[in-house]
Amino acid sequence: MVPENEGRVAPIEYDERSHSDLRSSDIEVLLSLGQDEALAFQGLKRKMHIHQEKLSRALQRLEDVGLVAKTERGYALTAKGTEMAQRWPVKEPKGYETILQSFIPGGVHPRLIAQQLEGRWFGNLRWLGTREGPEETVLRWVTYDTEVEVALRIRWGEVIVDTDAHDRDGMIDAFLAAQLIYAQLVGPWSESWNPSQAPITT
Repeated sequence: MVPENEGRVAPIEYDERSHSDLRSSDIEVLLSLGQDEALAFQGLKRKMHIHQEKLSRALQRLEDVGLVAKTERGYALTAKGTEMAQRWPVKEPKGYETILQSFIPGGVHPRLIAQQLEGRWFGNLRWLGTREGPEETVLRWVTYDTEVEVALRIRWGEVIVDTDAHDRDGMIDAFLAAQLIYAQLVGPWSESWNPSQAPITT
């Protein structure tokens, strides 16, 4: 007879001595920070709908125990934080639809383009954060009024804009936001491109 748990991944052990003082807001931060993702403080605040003082205290606690680290791109899970976050059920991923797709001049690394847009605000768009993947870099914003999320996926020679909007008004906001983001897309192929230009941070 095959043991009942044969072939299953053993759950990650929870160190009660080190993390017994985790609060619900701490756990929510861990779950809000996805793997390979960095979120700005304001982006995390918008995503969680949490008061900034409460978020600040939660981040400080998580940094103190080595579960979260502050990076140049925002707050991110450490390896230990990623393991800890796996103790709780994964949130159902949002459904996204592509609203804009375009080719761009090739030969430019996606990170070089992303660096010019990270942390910047455009019109009604507020910065959320960045996710790094093996094939693409994803930059995320949210509309200030309607809280529609817009994600720019940058690949070699291609950009794609997705949104989590589904109703008509949300899709209109997302489409206008996509046009605004696309208008900001400049790179080494542009004479006006300045690689030393500092982004507008939140």
